[in-house]
Amino acid sequence: MATSKLMKLMAVAAAATWWCRGVSFVAPPTSGRSALSQTRLGHGYQDRMSPRAHDPGYAEKDTKGAKPFSHTEATGETTEVTFKKRPFGILRYAPGADGKDAMVMEIIPKSRYPGDPQGQAFAAGVQSGWIVKSINGENVAGESFAKIMDILDDEVMDQRMSQHFYASQKEPREGEPAETPLTVVYQAGAGADIQWPEMKED
Repeated sequence: MATSKLMKLMAVAAAATWWCRGVSFVAPPTSGRSALSQTRLGHGYQDRMSPRAHDPGYAEKDTKGAKPFSHTEATGETTEVTFKKRPFGILRYAPGADGKDAMVMEIIPKSRYPGDPQGQAFAAGVQSGWIVKSINGENVAGESFAKIMDILDDEVMDQRMSQHFYASQKEPREGEPAETPLTVVYQAGAGADIQWPEMKED
């Protein structure tokens, strides 16, 4: 009798162990920040990043008066930069007239350690006001801001932005994220009337 009860208990324990192994209460890790198929950064980017008063085309009462820019105004020198991984260290981009083109607005002003991915732009000498001219050899001047952002797939994420970010995942993607290493050609000359604030290290 005792042996029979013991056998039943062992059977129940074995079944419970099998069931626990087969059920997971934590979703398996899906693709992370580096997974290209999961990101649609272009849509909702401006909502997440909150335009500033000095931005080109900013139309609120506290505007600094910078007019919308176009890639045709960028007639200065071009600079080619290769980024080995994401994020690049560019905190924020801004669109030009009619939601086209992309201008570098803010850069993380330091590199914390050798090989710091978020110090790549700073180490390469990327400057605020440069517009994105081409990505991996593809000319993107005059393309929609959303498409350029989707191709760059470059955004320093913050928990405060998560609601806007996940909402953006529902929108159709305009461009496929480019593979890294990723080469970007920037051009200076646009946004001459922008009153740039001084960027300081934390």
